[in-house]
Amino acid sequence: MGYERRIILRHSLASVIALGLTGLTRFLYSAIIARRFGLEELGMANSLISKAFFAAIPLSFFAIALGKYASEFLGSGKTDSIRSMTIPAFLLPLAGLLLLPLNLYLGILAILRGVQLTLRSFLYGIHRGEHYAYIITLAFLGFLVGFILPNVFAPYLLFLGLIAVFSAVYLVRFGLIGKPRKSEIHLLLSYSSFAFLGTLSGVFLIQGPYFMSEYLAGPEVAGVVSAILSAAFLLTYLPQVLQSAIMPLFSYKYGRRENEYVKFLAERTTALLILVTGSIIFVLMLLGREVLSAVFGFDVGPAFYLALIAMEVYIAYNPSIVALNSTAYVKKGTIVALLGAFAVFLSWLYLIPASDAVGVMIGLIIGYGSILLGVAYYARGYLKIPPRIYVPLLVALSLQSLVFFSKYALILGFIGFLAYERKEIAEGIRLLKSFRGREP
Repeated sequence: MGYERRIILRHSLASVIALGLTGLTRFLYSAIIARRFGLEELGMANSLISKAFFAAIPLSFFAIALGKYASEFLGSGKTDSIRSMTIPAFLLPLAGLLLLPLNLYLGILAILRGVQLTLRSFLYGIHRGEHYAYIITLAFLGFLVGFILPNVFAPYLLFLGLIAVFSAVYLVRFGLIGKPRKSEIHLLLSYSSFAFLGTLSGVFLIQGPYFMSEYLAGPEVAGVVSAILSAAFLLTYLPQVLQSAIMPLFSYKYGRRENEYVKFLAERTTALLILVTGSIIFVLMLLGREVLSAVFGFDVGPAFYLALIAMEVYIAYNPSIVALNSTAYVKKGTIVALLGAFAVFLSWLYLIPASDAVGVMIGLIIGYGSILLGVAYYARGYLKIPPRIYVPLLVALSLQSLVFFSKYALILGFIGFLAYERKEIAEGIRLLKSFRGREP
């Protein structure tokens, strides 16, 4: 098995665990806290956690650049350059101490989340994603213990706190701490200045629904939004298993000047994600509303279907925007991310007061749709990725809209989607067989 296949397989297996457990934390947290403390308390708690996670983005300012250049330097054999970047990247989250006077939990959670984001980017960057999975698994045990405690924030404090402890131990144990050098710090600063804005915009689209819905419509609506998105956002973790596996390879191959392989990875990942995500969403539309309503104790309504559609659009454009950000076109990726964040912010100012949870989801669709258009434009111009790769997405969305008429019609739509994607299904089966060694 070639090096690229080994990395994809190892990181895919790691991501099944790490991304799956990380996504599961929000769902479990929302379900248990809603039952134990009530819907309003859930809304206020998730609002503060989302603010902390949003504040963690500037605290993890160097995270994306650290992962990108760690992978690029790994490809070119510059291991000393990798070690020289770790101290500034991992110490920066401590700037969150300035938030403690505003709110104790806000500051602590922001610091710990900043360390987690930095560690994740770094370990995937040096092609050790499986180690990140081990750390997340151990920390998840602490998350579960946190529900025993009476503090509503205890699960996340233990989960992120353990990750921070393991991060420090890991860097020392594997000798990954080196003396910072001006050349590497300059790279981190120059890249992060653009990547930061794009990341901030992306996180606003993920964390913003919680605190914006509380601000514009009250804690009860924020609780409803928390319940719906805690389930819908699971889609942004599980189908990203393959995406997380190939992210380091974008920079690795770019460092080796193999630009055609970057294009190939983006195209194939997009096609596979659209197939997998589209199929899952058809199933969730058939069964998910009833199951989720039973779990949380209230009807989540049609907003759940709109949330699934928004997640599908988000997942579809991710490989191409990651390709832009992992090569020489981070400015382009930042531009489209800012465009999407601005579009959704403006739409929420009207839609949330007018339509509550439904307005939140429609705003997300507007934002993610804007980013999709921008990504398709720049990916075609700079990476030669054809916009036609999104045609199956349009087919899926058209057929999934049948859920608003009848679930019987949706079943026929699902069958039609699988028939349309029959060639991609066959290709996916062939790919799985090749990973198992049945093909050369």
